Amino acid sequence: MVMIDVPQPARTSPMPTADASLERFFRSGLKLGHLRILVALAELRQVTRVAAAFHVTQPAISKQIAEIEEALGAAVTRRAGNAVELTSIGQVLVERGREILRQLELAQRDVSALSAGTAGHVRLGAVVTIPQPVIEHAVELFTRRAPTATLSFVESTLDRLLKMMDEGNLDLALGRNRMAGTIPEMRQESLHHEPFVFVVGSHHPLGGSDVQVRQQDLQDARWITPMRASPAFATMAQALAEQGVTLGQPAIESSSLALNLSLLRRGDYISILPLSLARRYVQRGSMRVLPLEPLAPLGEAILYWRADTITPAVELFAACLRESSSERIKQP
Repeated sequence: MVMIDVPQPARTSPMPTADASLERFFRSGLKLGHLRILVALAELRQVTRVAAAFHVTQPAISKQIAEIEEALGAAVTRRAGNAVELTSIGQVLVERGREILRQLELAQRDVSALSAGTAGHVRLGAVVTIPQPVIEHAVELFTRRAPTATLSFVESTLDRLLKMMDEGNLDLALGRNRMAGTIPEMRQESLHHEPFVFVVGSHHPLGGSDVQVRQQDLQDARWITPMRASPAFATMAQALAEQGVTLGQPAIESSSLALNLSLLRRGDYISILPLSLARRYVQRGSMRVLPLEPLAPLGEAILYWRADTITPAVELFAACLRESSSERIKQP
């Protein structure tokens, strides 16, 4: 028997599909430099400006963009006169790229703080109207970055907090008013701005969304106000006076947010709340924001500290407060 070898056709590798190429690009081809360039391009809108920001030549930036488009098989930018716009694909990369770069920045902060081995004790005080989520998130960041450090927290009026700071019993304070010349070494910094609004409980005569608010309604109302000696009271009284309402003897003067919220929900009083907190109760259907001009002067959240007693742990917590406040500003 004669065996004849029949030649077999050569085997060829299948052509990579578009999905496979895309997956390979995101697994190994996409670089952080690509994301940084696209994010910068979204903000600066000109290749020349991006090149200047990264201290490289314009062709170098153009080459990076070309690499992205070649790997994707789609354009990520387009010309719009003298500017550069992102395509829908480019916008997706920028949106997700910002998140990735943000997480890397946070990771760097966490690792840096842990590597430094920051320890010690931080004494923090705040007025009751500072949004709790800001403080809570700052505490979470701080305990993650400095697990051996400790924290104590007190809530009080601003004058008492600053007195504690002056006596050396407080490292950081959060308040609502800028203070001039109270403590020689005191420093202050605005963290974020959020207006206060006038609110009533849904069971209040003015609690219906279609109920009109007259000047006389405000004049005859039972008010919950900040303590009469506080700057917040003076700001509130002035704002009402501009609307023709004289704030005489309030029904209740209170620095307790928990008490104020409880009384408001009963429906007997008018008071003020930070906008973010008021929105939460409006969404639950238990309050109404009155159609009055918000109290902008009370909306600033101020961080106070003493420059002569700053420690690494205090400095780290202050940074966590700034970060927490910054994230709050970005929230809708």
